[in-house]
Amino acid sequence: MLGRYENFPEIIHGVARFTCESPIRRVQQTILAALHNLNHEVHGLSAIAPHLPQKCEVSFELGVAEDFDFNFLDKKELDRFQRSMVEKELATLDFFFVVRYHVVNDRRKRVPLKFDYHMLRFMFQENSMELRICHERGTQRVPLEDLITFITKRINEELSQRQLKPLNLEYLRVLY
Repeated sequence: MLGRYENFPEIIHGVARFTCESPIRRVQQTILAALHNLNHEVHGLSAIAPHLPQKCEVSFELGVAEDFDFNFLDKKELDRFQRSMVEKELATLDFFFVVRYHVVNDRRKRVPLKFDYHMLRFMFQENSMELRICHERGTQRVPLEDLITFITKRINEELSQRQLKPLNLEYLRVLY
């Protein structure tokens, strides 16, 4: 099934609930676009977790679910999902979400650190959305609260560019 990972973990490490006043289908398309854009960006760690003093770069790699697999969220995959959502909105959107860390050494060479691997599940209902996050493995250098806040900020920026109303956080809980 497009957008749903059949083996999504039962153990959830974080949950955020939002209200959304924009049409769910448009919110779904915007989430896909915002996460697709993250695949091409590099940030300083402080942009994601302002309270962490470490000096390293953070980049992302995202895949969108289709049954038992994840497809890299490139332009072709984004277009395919956008086209499918014209006909039918999805109840669930699942993603494989890798947070990659690098330090830049004295010779300006990027040296990789251990990465974090997460799964994200966006669940949609009328006028609301829930984000569930599962930390699969890694050092969890970025706390889940900061990661959820960063993702929400990026989605809201994309919603604003599309002249849609932002997501409103109702509830955020991290379970360690």
